[in-house]
Amino acid sequence: MTAPVSSAMLTKAKRPLLLIGRVSSDAGDFHRRVQLAERLEARVLTDLKTGASFPTQHRLHLHAPGLYVSGDAGVLIREADVIVSLDWIDLAGSLRQACGGEFPAAKIVQCSVDQYSHNGWNMDYQSLPPTDVSILSTPDRLVACLLDAIDEHAPRPVAAPASAALPSASAETGRATEAEHISIDELARTTVDALEAHRPSYIRLPLGWPGEYCRFEHPLDYIGFDGGGGIGSGPGMAVGAALAMQGGERLPVAILGDGDYLMGLTALWTGVHNRVPLLVIVSNNQSFFNDELHQERVARTRGRPIENRWIGLRMDGPRMNLATLAQGQGAIGLGPVRTVADLKHAIATSVARVREGALCVIDVHVAPEYGRAMSSSLLRNIALKA
Repeated sequence: MTAPVSSAMLTKAKRPLLLIGRVSSDAGDFHRRVQLAERLEARVLTDLKTGASFPTQHRLHLHAPGLYVSGDAGVLIREADVIVSLDWIDLAGSLRQACGGEFPAAKIVQCSVDQYSHNGWNMDYQSLPPTDVSILSTPDRLVACLLDAIDEHAPRPVAAPASAALPSASAETGRATEAEHISIDELARTTVDALEAHRPSYIRLPLGWPGEYCRFEHPLDYIGFDGGGGIGSGPGMAVGAALAMQGGERLPVAILGDGDYLMGLTALWTGVHNRVPLLVIVSNNQSFFNDELHQERVARTRGRPIENRWIGLRMDGPRMNLATLAQGQGAIGLGPVRTVADLKHAIATSVARVREGALCVIDVHVAPEYGRAMSSSLLRNIALKA
């Protein structure tokens, strides 16, 4: 009886919203999610904590995916009259973040098996969301049932047009490139454009990655984050995922932060040892910069000098050569790369070598300021949960 109840709620909704979280990587399930959104004319939000689950350039996917709900994406939550969570990670925290610490007025349908982890021993599941309909099932099973229950010919209001198309590498950045590094936007734009023709499968993206450059049209376009927020898992995940893709048509690509890379880079030796083709691009700001911003916040709270935030976190004097470290594992190491032109050349060189079976690492120096927006969002989220 669950599907008819929730389908009636959705078909009567004027502003339905789908929050797509931990779902199947099956291409058929991916297509059915698109069908459901189109049948309901429901807006869709996805994030970068999970793999590709909906076409990011679809007219109903109005806002770029990120690690947290912020900005205009939060407006969709506040304005929705029915919200369907397809196993969205930390649903309560996301709803409160979007609504300034409160919960939205919308009716909330939660489809998840998280209930099995709810107990009094720990709070790994974090705060519990208020739900009007709670469905203990895998999300794609619910999607299939809803498609069976909802008349595809039923009239629905026309959705607002999607946001503007993604900028290309030829677009103006609005700021000059500094000699010592490129911006994270330039890294993202150049990488996405350079790799588009090679059918990349992004295994990992770093903190602060601008979601507007995510062009996901298939479940294998992006594998997703590690789920636990740990640092150092990136290299191991990259090698393992690339091993699973070995022999296929996809180009395995992992874009890692320098801290993540350094904490687990010996996994590259395993990849080289087992002849796993893989391209790793390191977004290197020469710092555990996210922690710098955490330390700045603590310093402001405790009245301590914020100019000391870098101590123990900045990787400078001397700078580490991440390409040389890759070579020490038997991989091909290129860089450090400091210009867009050099990045394009390094990517072209690396793709050719990866297609031959090599594991390549490109060390790209980026401006450290890229992490500020992400970290501010993270800190606000933490404050709301406290």
